[in-house]
Amino acid sequence: MATKKTTKTETKTAPVAEVKAEPAKKETKPAAKKPAAKKAETKATAKKTTTKKTAAKKPVAKKTTKKAENNLPDIVTLADMLRAKVEKKDASAINEKIAIQIKVYGEYENYMYILVDNGVVTVEPYGYLDNDIHIDMPIEDVISVINDKYDFKAKALSGDFYVLGSLTKLLKVKEALF
Repeated sequence: MATKKTTKTETKTAPVAEVKAEPAKKETKPAAKKPAAKKAETKATAKKTTTKKTAAKKPVAKKTTKKAENNLPDIVTLADMLRAKVEKKDASAINEKIAIQIKVYGEYENYMYILVDNGVVTVEPYGYLDNDIHIDMPIEDVISVINDKYDFKAKALSGDFYVLGSLTKLLKVKEALF
């Protein structure tokens, strides 16, 4: 309390209001809607995931329609086509066993083989592990070979024809059958 002097020599005490300092109040902003934002993000993520799953299913359907549109034969039909072509040829000049495995790729990937054994030619729609020659070819190129429209020399020089094995045996088979 403070004392106050007056003109008379008396001292009077006057009550002075004491002010207590209150702690400063923090300004409260409206709470950010973080949980709602997280829910919105979760919903958006769920929608994206659903969209991705749907998008992943669509190309499968497109591949099926592309196969139907291109009319590319399956491996069994392709082997039948090649068998029909080489049956007409005379392979009696080849007096040894030559096995050629062809890896067909493109719309699908599969193997077929040509086996020439003492002039007898066999064509089957599966792999032959004990082969002398391994060839990788797109399905369109195999069809071109069957239709006599494939230029082996030009493809080999351009690097589009991949062969692993005995080139001498390959040339013997090419001369006799193709």
